[in-house]
Amino acid sequence: MPLRPWTIIGEDEIASTRIFKLHRDTAVSPRTGETVTFSRIEAPTWATVMPITPNLEIVLVRQWRPGVREFTLEVVGGIIEAGEDPTVGAAREAREETGYQGDAPVELGVVHPNPAVQDNVCHTFLIENARPSSVQDMDAGEDIEIVPTPLSDLPGLVSSGTIMHTLALSAFWWLRAKRPDLDPWRLIR
Repeated sequence: MPLRPWTIIGEDEIASTRIFKLHRDTAVSPRTGETVTFSRIEAPTWATVMPITPNLEIVLVRQWRPGVREFTLEVVGGIIEAGEDPTVGAAREAREETGYQGDAPVELGVVHPNPAVQDNVCHTFLIENARPSSVQDMDAGEDIEIVPTPLSDLPGLVSSGTIMHTLALSAFWWLRAKRPDLDPWRLIR
Protein backbone atom coordinates (compact mmCIF):
# COMPACT_ATOMS: atom_id res chain seq x y z
CA MET A 1 0.00 0.00 0.00
CA PRO A 2 1.46 3.42 -0.93
CA LEU A 3 2.15 5.88 1.86
CA ARG A 4 -0.45 8.61 2.37
CA PRO A 5 -0.10 11.95 4.18
CA TRP A 6 -1.25 12.24 7.75
CA THR A 7 -4.22 14.50 8.50
CA ILE A 8 -3.40 17.29 10.96
CA ILE A 9 -6.40 17.88 13.23
CA GLY A 10 -4.85 20.19 15.80
CA GLU A 11 -1.93 22.59 16.25
CA ASP A 12 -1.18 24.17 19.62
CA GLU A 13 1.68 26.57 20.28
CA ILE A 14 3.35 25.48 23.53
CA ALA A 15 6.20 28.00 23.75
CA SER A 16 7.70 30.85 21.76
CA THR A 17 11.30 32.05 21.94
CA ARG A 18 13.47 34.45 19.97
CA ILE A 19 14.70 31.58 17.80
CA PHE A 20 11.81 29.11 17.51
CA LYS A 21 8.26 28.17 18.46
CA LEU A 22 7.35 24.80 19.94
CA HIS A 23 4.08 23.23 18.78
CA ARG A 24 2.09 20.18 19.80
CA ASP A 25 0.43 18.82 16.68
CA THR A 26 -2.27 16.18 16.65
CA ALA A 27 -2.56 14.03 13.55
CA VAL A 28 -4.48 11.00 12.33
CA SER A 29 -2.55 8.05 10.89
CA PRO A 30 -3.90 7.14 7.45
CA ARG A 31 -2.82 3.55 8.05
CA THR A 32 -4.37 2.90 11.46
CA GLY A 33 -6.83 5.77 11.89
CA GLU A 34 -5.32 6.40 15.34
CA THR A 35 -4.73 9.89 16.69
CA VAL A 36 -1.10 10.66 17.53
CA THR A 37 0.51 13.73 19.13
CA PHE A 38 3.83 15.09 17.84
CA SER A 39 6.17 17.87 18.88
CA ARG A 40 7.16 20.27 16.10
CA ILE A 41 9.68 23.11 16.18
CA GLU A 42 8.81 26.02 13.93
CA ALA A 43 12.16 27.54 13.02
CA PRO A 44 13.30 30.19 10.55
CA THR A 45 15.27 29.48 7.42
CA TRP A 46 18.99 29.02 8.04
CA ALA A 47 22.10 29.36 5.92
CA THR A 48 25.55 27.82 6.15
CA VAL A 49 28.38 29.57 4.36
CA MET A 50 31.82 28.40 3.29
CA PRO A 51 34.06 31.41 2.60
CA ILE A 52 37.13 30.11 0.76
CA THR A 53 40.22 32.26 0.33
CA PRO A 54 42.31 32.50 -2.87
CA ASN A 55 44.92 30.19 -1.25
CA LEU A 56 42.25 27.49 -0.61
CA GLU A 57 41.63 28.06 3.07
CA ILE A 58 38.07 27.66 4.32
CA VAL A 59 37.11 30.20 6.96
CA LEU A 60 35.74 28.12 9.83
CA VAL A 61 34.50 29.44 13.17
CA ARG A 62 34.84 28.15 16.71
CA GLN A 63 32.16 29.07 19.21
CA TRP A 64 30.53 27.84 22.39
CA ARG A 65 27.28 26.03 21.72
CA PRO A 66 24.79 25.90 24.60
CA GLY A 67 23.09 22.72 23.34
CA VAL A 68 26.21 20.61 23.82
CA ARG A 69 27.81 23.02 26.32
CA GLU A 70 31.16 23.00 24.59
CA PHE A 71 33.09 24.71 21.81
CA THR A 72 32.51 23.49 18.28
CA LEU A 73 34.44 24.02 15.07
CA GLU A 74 32.03 24.59 12.22
CA VAL A 75 31.17 26.53 9.09
CA VAL A 76 29.73 30.03 9.24
CA GLY A 77 25.98 29.99 9.65
CA GLY A 78 22.92 31.71 10.93
CA ILE A 79 19.30 32.71 10.59
CA ILE A 80 17.97 34.25 7.41
CA GLU A 81 15.90 37.24 8.48
CA ALA A 82 12.19 37.31 7.60
CA GLY A 83 11.82 38.48 4.00
CA GLU A 84 15.59 38.34 3.39
CA ASP A 85 16.88 36.57 0.30
CA PRO A 86 19.01 33.60 1.44
CA THR A 87 21.89 34.72 -0.81
CA VAL A 88 21.91 38.16 0.83
CA GLY A 89 21.64 36.57 4.27
CA ALA A 90 24.58 34.25 3.54
CA ALA A 91 26.84 37.18 2.61
CA ARG A 92 25.65 39.07 5.71
CA GLU A 93 26.36 36.11 8.02
CA ALA A 94 29.87 35.68 6.59
CA ARG A 95 30.61 39.38 7.03
CA GLU A 96 29.14 39.57 10.56
CA GLU A 97 30.72 36.38 11.92
CA THR A 98 34.12 36.62 10.25
CA GLY A 99 34.61 40.03 8.62
CA TYR A 100 35.34 38.21 5.34
CA GLN A 101 33.81 39.13 1.98
CA GLY A 102 34.41 37.75 -1.48
CA ASP A 103 32.62 36.84 -4.69
CA ALA A 104 28.83 36.69 -4.69
CA PRO A 105 27.56 33.69 -2.71
CA VAL A 106 26.69 30.65 -4.84
CA GLU A 107 24.05 28.31 -3.48
CA LEU A 108 25.18 24.67 -3.48
CA GLY A 109 22.13 22.99 -1.97
CA VAL A 110 19.32 22.89 0.58
CA VAL A 111 18.63 20.40 3.40
CA HIS A 112 16.03 19.82 6.10
CA PRO A 113 18.15 20.10 9.30
CA ASN A 114 15.97 17.65 11.28
CA PRO A 115 12.62 16.89 9.61
CA ALA A 116 11.54 14.62 12.46
CA VAL A 117 10.87 17.68 14.64
CA GLN A 118 11.77 20.85 12.69
CA ASP A 119 9.90 22.50 9.82
CA ASN A 120 12.72 24.64 8.38
CA VAL A 121 15.36 24.40 5.67
CA CYS A 122 19.05 25.28 5.58
CA HIS A 123 20.67 26.69 2.42
CA THR A 124 24.38 26.06 1.86
CA PHE A 125 26.52 28.67 0.10
CA LEU A 126 30.06 29.00 -1.21
CA ILE A 127 31.86 32.35 -1.25
CA GLU A 128 35.09 32.22 -3.24
CA ASN A 129 37.99 34.68 -3.11
CA ALA A 130 37.09 35.54 0.48
CA ARG A 131 39.32 38.08 2.18
CA PRO A 132 39.16 39.94 5.49
CA SER A 133 37.41 43.25 4.81
CA SER A 134 36.03 44.41 8.16
CA VAL A 135 35.88 43.56 11.84
CA GLN A 136 33.40 41.01 13.15
CA ASP A 137 29.94 42.30 14.03
CA MET A 138 28.65 39.62 16.40
CA ASP A 139 25.33 39.44 18.23
CA ALA A 140 25.35 39.69 22.03
CA GLY A 141 25.00 35.89 22.24
CA GLU A 142 28.03 35.20 20.05
CA ASP A 143 31.74 34.91 20.82
CA ILE A 144 33.34 33.65 17.63
CA GLU A 145 36.94 32.75 16.88
CA ILE A 146 37.88 32.88 13.19
CA VAL A 147 39.78 29.74 12.13
CA PRO A 148 41.13 29.87 8.54
CA THR A 149 41.91 26.23 7.70
CA PRO A 150 43.45 24.61 4.62
CA LEU A 151 40.69 22.80 2.71
CA SER A 152 42.95 19.74 2.67
CA ASP A 153 42.72 19.56 6.49
CA LEU A 154 38.93 19.00 6.50
CA PRO A 155 39.00 15.20 6.05
CA GLY A 156 41.23 14.80 9.11
CA LEU A 157 39.12 17.23 11.17
CA VAL A 158 35.97 15.26 10.29
CA SER A 159 37.44 11.77 10.80
CA SER A 160 38.99 12.78 14.16
CA GLY A 161 35.63 14.09 15.42
CA THR A 162 36.93 17.65 15.68
CA ILE A 163 34.11 18.76 13.36
CA MET A 164 30.83 17.09 14.36
CA HIS A 165 28.23 19.74 13.49
CA THR A 166 25.76 18.08 11.11
CA LEU A 167 25.20 21.21 9.06
CA ALA A 168 28.96 21.61 8.55
CA LEU A 169 29.19 18.00 7.41
CA SER A 170 26.28 18.60 5.05
CA ALA A 171 28.01 21.73 3.68
CA PHE A 172 31.15 19.70 2.98
CA TRP A 173 29.04 17.12 1.15
CA TRP A 174 27.49 19.83 -1.03
CA LEU A 175 30.97 21.20 -1.76
CA ARG A 176 32.15 17.75 -2.88
CA ALA A 177 29.02 17.17 -4.97
CA LYS A 178 28.80 20.54 -6.69
CA ARG A 179 32.44 21.66 -6.82
CA PRO A 180 34.70 18.61 -7.26
CA ASP A 181 37.58 20.97 -8.04
CA LEU A 182 37.38 22.12 -4.39
CA ASP A 183 36.67 18.66 -2.92
CA PRO A 184 38.70 18.57 0.31
CA TRP A 185 39.01 14.77 0.14
CA ARG A 186 40.63 15.10 -3.28
CA LEU A 187 43.02 17.79 -1.98
CA ILE A 188 44.55 15.71 0.83
CA ARG A 189 48.28 16.26 0.92
